Amino acid sequence: MKHPTPLLALCLALAAAPALADDDCEAPVQHWQSRDAVMRHAAAQGWQVQRLKIDDGCYEVRGRDAQGRAFKAKLDPQTLRVVKMKLRDDSHEPERERRRERDRTPSRDAAPAQDTAAPLTAPAQNPVLTPGTTPRSQIE
Repeated sequence: MKHPTPLLALCLALAAAPALADDDCEAPVQHWQSRDAVMRHAAAQGWQVQRLKIDDGCYEVRGRDAQGRAFKAKLDPQTLRVVKMKLRDDSHEPERERRRERDRTPSRDAAPAQDTAAPLTAPAQNPVLTPGTTPRSQIE
């Protein structure tokens, strides 16, 4: 059963898939505003920039907004318009950090841990495996 036409169509479709992955911003580089302009725009928005990089043809800004929430925003490099923005919910962050710190350090008030495991006893004697001898087996 040979089907060269569907197989060829499938190969061409898979080869074209990476070409469909497009940049989020289309502005030519010669029309981009400078990084300093991006920093000034961020300051005007009340953002504290922690990282500024270029991703998918856009400026990507990470930092904290005026309310102190962590965010990631993609800005059009020509107009500095927000293309995409994600806010991180840090409402549980202090609680998570306290829990992590508490788990890391033992409490001073806690009593020393007591061993609740059963006392060790000698293992049952096994005629097949005796320490100091070669193993023996019998196949029936």
